[in-house]
Amino acid sequence: MPQLLACTASGALCYDFYGDKHMHEREALLQRIMDIGELMMRSGAEINRVEDTLRRIGEAYGAHMDVYAIIFSIVITMRYPDGEVITQTRRVGDRDDIDFVRLDQLNALSRRCCAHPMKPDELEQEIRKAVNIRGSLAETIAGNMLGAGSFSVFFGGSLADGIAAALLSLIVVAVQRTMGRLSSNRILFTFAISAVVGIAIGVCCGLLKDLNRAMVMIGDIMLLNPGVTMINAVREMMVGNTISGQLRLIESVSWALAMAAGFMIAMHLV
Repeated sequence: MPQLLACTASGALCYDFYGDKHMHEREALLQRIMDIGELMMRSGAEINRVEDTLRRIGEAYGAHMDVYAIIFSIVITMRYPDGEVITQTRRVGDRDDIDFVRLDQLNALSRRCCAHPMKPDELEQEIRKAVNIRGSLAETIAGNMLGAGSFSVFFGGSLADGIAAALLSLIVVAVQRTMGRLSSNRILFTFAISAVVGIAIGVCCGLLKDLNRAMVMIGDIMLLNPGVTMINAVREMMVGNTISGQLRLIESVSWALAMAAGFMIAMHLV
């Protein structure tokens, strides 16, 4: 079993992974670090946060870390004092799955790991626990209804418009919970869900003449708006991650165009 040693550089505790018999543990450790980085990126973390977190975790285990991340890939090289070098590359999934609850759990796990390094199998268990902690369906429904209704009223809609937007947001939740897990193409999925919600809004406003279709629609549009991705894109370009920032910006603009196209087609159909 690896023994605990004191890291003189950081003052933290790290495991003694020096020796051929611990080679498999080094590789397993790097895989777990890759898992954390991939989950953080899929949860909505910016690139510089991911790189810094993975670097700190590796250094807590006594390795010199070279970390390069871009929106679809992570490359990590761990250099140990005994001369052993291990490199792995991980492709990050295309499907956007922003989840700040999971991101908060991963951030807390990384801090615990830096303060008290864990064995790879223990770290794997902690990662699974962080992934399984998710908001309930009731919380998701309440958040979507509150957001859609509030934005509808905020932009000038009546109380009836806000209530209609809140109720129609249930369609967004239903489609995201069903089709979202089956679709790997975020742009196509955004187009489809926008068209479905737009048609539902058109039918509802056609039956209830007192509703303002524009105000109802804008409330539900805000639920699909890729605002977090666009903010991360600007932030990454400002801190020097130009390539990642530009790719995220192109991606977020593509989602926005798909969303606009879906609602426009729905307006013409209904």
